[in-house]
Amino acid sequence: MDEIVSQFQQRYQQLRAMREAGRLSPQQFIAELQNLRWQDGNQFWWTINPDGVFLRFDGQQWVPAQPAQPAPMPAYPPPAVSFRPVQASPKAQTAKTGRFLRTMAPILAVILSLGCGGSWFLYTLIGAYKSGNIWGIDWITPLIVTGLPLLFLVFRKPIDKLLLPLKPIIQGVPKPVRLGIALVVPLFLGCGCSTLTTGGYLALNVSTFVSVMTAALLLRF
Repeated sequence: MDEIVSQFQQRYQQLRAMREAGRLSPQQFIAELQNLRWQDGNQFWWTINPDGVFLRFDGQQWVPAQPAQPAPMPAYPPPAVSFRPVQASPKAQTAKTGRFLRTMAPILAVILSLGCGGSWFLYTLIGAYKSGNIWGIDWITPLIVTGLPLLFLVFRKPIDKLLLPLKPIIQGVPKPVRLGIALVVPLFLGCGCSTLTTGGYLALNVSTFVSVMTAALLLRF
């Protein structure tokens, strides 16, 4: 009997974990629980409610009890158990949202970089067309802006493994501070590089490369 109860408890824990992870809807969770019914050696019927409490059919209704607790012989067969849907706890919902955001963040970064890089390329293309100077087209900056985030997404696992020794140092800095640094670096480099050269896109290429790499490193974890 103890082995049977242990098996049903393990099955309940599996279902509860799947529900909190969002793999089961409240209705699916309830439907699975209604299948968790067994009969002991004394012909008593048992089940488990959504809170993990054992219920025994006393001949008229399901009541909380422990499997080892003696009771009068119940009527046979018992009716189906009716449970109300159980909502995931706020903590589980927050964890699920956090996992979703962490999964989507790299994809959104690639989409945003594609938009920025494509817009800048189109801008320089129109300018080159108007001036009749084909060398006015800047394709290196869009390549950096779109290519680096895409590489970070494709090679996410090996890059994370490579940066793992730096993880404690990076996470030691509050994330708002890291975000502020990532926003300030391109402005600082843009002003600094523009004083070194006034023609071409070399300054923009360098500042873009350093800015993207800095942001990727600071906001990786």
